[in-house]
Amino acid sequence: MGTFFVYIVKWAFSLAAFYLFYRLLLSRDTFHNFNRAALLGVLLLAAVVPLVEVSIEQPTGMGQAMLTLEEWLAQAGTSPAPVEEAEAVWPLVLLAVYGAGVLFFLAFNVCSLFRLSRLLRETRREDIRRYLPDAPRVLLLVHERDIAPFSWMRCIVVSRRDLEEDSRPILLHELAHIARGHSWDLLLANLCCLVQWFNPAAWLLKQELQTVHEYEADEAVLRAGVNAKEYQLLLIKKAVGTRLYSMANSLNHSKLKKRITMMMKEKSSKWACAKCLCMLPLAAVAVAAFARPEVSGVSNQLSDAKITDLAAIVKEKPLETAPQDSVYSMVKQMPEYPGGMQGMFQFLKDNLKYPQEAKDKGIQGRVLLQITVDATGKVTDPKVVRGVDPLLDAEAIRVVKLMPRWTPGVQDGKAVDVLYVLPIMFSLA
Repeated sequence: MGTFFVYIVKWAFSLAAFYLFYRLLLSRDTFHNFNRAALLGVLLLAAVVPLVEVSIEQPTGMGQAMLTLEEWLAQAGTSPAPVEEAEAVWPLVLLAVYGAGVLFFLAFNVCSLFRLSRLLRETRREDIRRYLPDAPRVLLLVHERDIAPFSWMRCIVVSRRDLEEDSRPILLHELAHIARGHSWDLLLANLCCLVQWFNPAAWLLKQELQTVHEYEADEAVLRAGVNAKEYQLLLIKKAVGTRLYSMANSLNHSKLKKRITMMMKEKSSKWACAKCLCMLPLAAVAVAAFARPEVSGVSNQLSDAKITDLAAIVKEKPLETAPQDSVYSMVKQMPEYPGGMQGMFQFLKDNLKYPQEAKDKGIQGRVLLQITVDATGKVTDPKVVRGVDPLLDAEAIRVVKLMPRWTPGVQDGKAVDVLYVLPIMFSLA
């Protein structure tokens, strides 16, 4: 599950970067077919870039690589402390919130399809060639109620009134959507929004794609010989309608002013397409950024972690209790290493020695130690809660025994013995 979350976050950053690229460089050009291809490419490229793995050698000591997880925990405000069920709740909360968002938008899209199918059942099928003799074979569904015209896959839905008053431009517009397969684009965009529901860039890219769809359809209508002024007045008249179907192509799509402006705009220079080449170095920058040690180190450790990792530790091997009854697992003031977490990180960097035999065998992982910080601050009785390999387990215990005295834990105004769980990461990254 950690791998999935890391991928989703990288995907989100990629989408945001590519959206800014499109908005700044391409959105005002009149090459609508090209822009549509660029947007679809952005949606796919943003999903693929996080999957590309590039290794960057890091000329630092081994101890530096060992601290990735601990540093991330410190930044997150969850320093290595006694492991309890409550401390393992936040990943589950994060998963629950993300899952709830996915289910909400999935339900929204299912409801949209349900409303669409119900509306289609209320229509009457007619032959489109009665209105456009050279039209391809598509389903023309006429509704007696006054609804905004729209198309979905091979279906055009239009009200009886629109069909009688403005059949030609409306049908040409919707036929353009069908001929270009815009419904499939919207399915892809909706899938992206479903997984990236928390990411504004995903929704903005979907909006840009829908706008380009309308530009393409408008261009097709004008190319068929419809008077531009009359068509623009028709768009204004239909703009008051309501769009109820999030995955359908509708004539009265929003941003009408942009559509009319685009119809009157001069054609962009052919060299404008060359701006799309900037996407390649942008993708390379994203790949390189994800491969940076400070990014990949954190993401690799998160990828290896399971959502219920800490809870599983508690369940499979509870903390051992010290022989005397005065040892606490949680106190009002917890023990603290001299210099705080950063001081501990520095100590581990200076003293951890990766066993050569473990390096040669490619052994790595996280060792969880239970220690007791007694009332004098001395670290005693280190035990392995979850080991990786005897070589790494022994090195973790060795270095912990070298620790200086801590500031002891305090309960009811007195220094007491406290159990503490300390993760130590060995990584060959």
